[in-house]
Amino acid sequence: MTKTLFGMGIGRSFRTLWAAEELGLNYQYIQLAFAGKGEQGSQGETYKKLNPQGKVPTFIDGDLVITESAAIVNYMAVQKPELGLIPQEGSTERVKYDEMCFFILSDLEQPIWTKGKHKHFLPESLKLGDALEDTLTYEFEKSQQALIVLMGGTTYAAGARFTMADVLLCHTLNWALRFNFSIEQGLLDYKNKLELRPAYQKAMQKAMA
Repeated sequence: MTKTLFGMGIGRSFRTLWAAEELGLNYQYIQLAFAGKGEQGSQGETYKKLNPQGKVPTFIDGDLVITESAAIVNYMAVQKPELGLIPQEGSTERVKYDEMCFFILSDLEQPIWTKGKHKHFLPESLKLGDALEDTLTYEFEKSQQALIVLMGGTTYAAGARFTMADVLLCHTLNWALRFNFSIEQGLLDYKNKLELRPAYQKAMQKAMA
């Protein structure tokens, strides 16, 4: 069955690209042009039939089309349960995994992406500029301290072993650095260690090609 992943650089689609490499999936990766309206553009009519928002990622597995990064990495992970990249449904480990994933997406990422949009992506008439800076810095620091408590000194995001929660967290911390948020040294060390994983390196090569 043909698997196809549409992505763009090191935005949210990088999470799914990294996940695919961790799992050793047999898939085709298609790099889209940002805001392009041609066949290889994120705003092209062909692509928007798959993803009406014209955003990435989009993952196709046969007749199934998934357009949210966390849903994609979870779907990928359950295809190879023997790798343990997502805990078993109903286990206490899965509860901790879900808690961490939802926290990353709904809380930790929020001030980062809000700053990114207002700095780079929204129309000029809608940008709030520097007036938003102090609020977002406060929100991120509050989330960062909550993250440290949630991790509880464990080696990985959701416990003692690497899971897809680490893919989400490492990528989100990268975003934080790109948008000039200050990150605690322990979290920086965690992020830097994960970036040494061979699957991360392979995904980065594809994303930057």
